[in-house]
Amino acid sequence: MREQILVLEALQQIDLELSELEIHLIEYPNKISNLEEEIKSSKETIQNLTDQKEDLDKTREEIENEISQNEESIKKSEEKLFEIKTHKEYQALQKEIAETKKMNSDHEEKLLDEMEKIETLEKEIAEKSEKLASMESGNQEKIAEYKLELEDIKVAYEPKKKQKEEAIQKLDPEIFPLYEKIFKKNNGEVLAIAKNEVCTGCYMNVPAQLFNEILTFTRIIQCPSCQKILYCEEEEKSEAQTG
Repeated sequence: MREQILVLEALQQIDLELSELEIHLIEYPNKISNLEEEIKSSKETIQNLTDQKEDLDKTREEIENEISQNEESIKKSEEKLFEIKTHKEYQALQKEIAETKKMNSDHEEKLLDEMEKIETLEKEIAEKSEKLASMESGNQEKIAEYKLELEDIKVAYEPKKKQKEEAIQKLDPEIFPLYEKIFKKNNGEVLAIAKNEVCTGCYMNVPAQLFNEILTFTRIIQCPSCQKILYCEEEEKSEAQTG
């Protein structure tokens, strides 16, 4: 039975290593995805701001064209004033000129407002682009590291599974189901040393008769409290035999 305990020790270590590898096999792709999503989200934000700026640029250009056209219209109307013969026509044209000037004044106010918005967006785009450059560089470096580690894990995983299969083959058939049950229940801790009639897994007392059986390795014995498989180290066995 001592040999079975040694196999269980090896199997427990293999399973713990496999569990860690499996955690990373899930964890690393998620980390890579999160880092890529952070870059993508930042780029989308900058693109949205750039689209807003382009819309404002178009509006600014339209306003500038309207102001330019109105200024040309005012110039022609003012030249025409000298050609008008009647007072009524003169007043009508002056009114038209005044209305056009008022329209341009409104356009100029709107133009200033649009230009302020554009300037604000340009600053925001520049700041976010600078942050993106720094963040993307750092994220890409981390992504490369995770991908390398992921490849190493994939290389190690299959051989480790094979080791587990080989260890299981060395176990008595009735022991492995018990091992699996304890492994799941105790987060990978299957074995515990029994020392001085105490289980070192839960530090509860082990009955003397049961402890004596553990010393002989005649059968698989579980701790009455934590259910872990108990075994004694060689020095404990030697001390008991000497005593």
